Amino acid sequence: MTNNNLEQDKSALIIIDMQYDFANAKGQAYVNGTEEIIPHLASLINIFRKHEKPVFHIIRLYQPDGSNAELCRRALISSGKQIVAPHSPGAEIIGELLPETGNPPSHDELLHGNIIRCGDNDYILYKPRWGAFYNTTLHDVLQSKEINSLLVAGCNFPNCPRTTMYEASERDYKIAMIPSAISGIYDRGLQEMRNIGIHIFDDLALVDFFLKSGIIITEYHPSYKDAFKALNMAWLNQYFDIEPVDEYVLSNPEEAILKNGGKILFAIKDGQPIGTAALKKMDDGRLELTKMTVHEHYRGRGIGSMLCRQAISVSKQLGVKELVLFSHTRLPDALHIYRNIGFNDTEVDKTKYKRADVMMTFTF
Repeated sequence: MTNNNLEQDKSALIIIDMQYDFANAKGQAYVNGTEEIIPHLASLINIFRKHEKPVFHIIRLYQPDGSNAELCRRALISSGKQIVAPHSPGAEIIGELLPETGNPPSHDELLHGNIIRCGDNDYILYKPRWGAFYNTTLHDVLQSKEINSLLVAGCNFPNCPRTTMYEASERDYKIAMIPSAISGIYDRGLQEMRNIGIHIFDDLALVDFFLKSGIIITEYHPSYKDAFKALNMAWLNQYFDIEPVDEYVLSNPEEAILKNGGKILFAIKDGQPIGTAALKKMDDGRLELTKMTVHEHYRGRGIGSMLCRQAISVSKQLGVKELVLFSHTRLPDALHIYRNIGFNDTEVDKTKYKRADVMMTFTF
């Protein structure tokens, strides 16, 4: 399978450059949009702490003479511009992101390459260049903790977070990011990260679900085609007869669903698809939530609910006004999920599926 198989038990969070000079609107080198990510980032950090996973706060410290600055900034710093200067308020990490530890970390210790522990599982590390791995001990520390999966967030995507992800990729880490917790993000950049195997978490709840269950929700890849059919055929054979429309869609998902702008989602566990759901465009412009199923060995773990919630999120991103689904009264657990999430019963369109005796809609 193509997914980079993030491992929940070997995961850590890497926070980049969330210091007052960069992340506060009054800072000396404020990066637009960084204040807005602070609440999301604080929630993300708390999710990692709840699951007792390591959090690494990576920071920059520019010496007043510019000697440890990148070439493009060296003249600015040496001319007297103080940006994240050691021992200055602007160099401190945003308070909402740190555990309650009392005294601030020693910048002198950080400049000497020491990693400072500032909580049960929080650590602070200084980096001398864009990437968190360049001339630091981060890789050694991660290896000592048997960490192989990293979620990268912070400030500012085009520079330090992006460089850090490339450096992590070069060292064979499995990598993820969440757009709401990283400033400076843009659509093309997200696609470029996907192209090198970085998983994009669209929602904090998906991160929490992954750290709890080891399951990620991701989109279609050709290598998942057979699993899409197998999972749904097993479900249909268990409950219903297979109709011609089922055979066509399951055998030709790229043509039947994706070609017209639909989406197919998968729940992945240990690199294998264990659940799926599709969003198929209807003739009237609405989307149909269809072909949603979970492998029988994994039912009852909230996977169907997460697939459904992600389908709603994707539908909203696609700009549709209404999401439609067809089901049956013999599936009370599924109906409970749909109604609990916000689907409302409506009159059944009996021309769609012979087996459907329930129709629901979700309006945005």
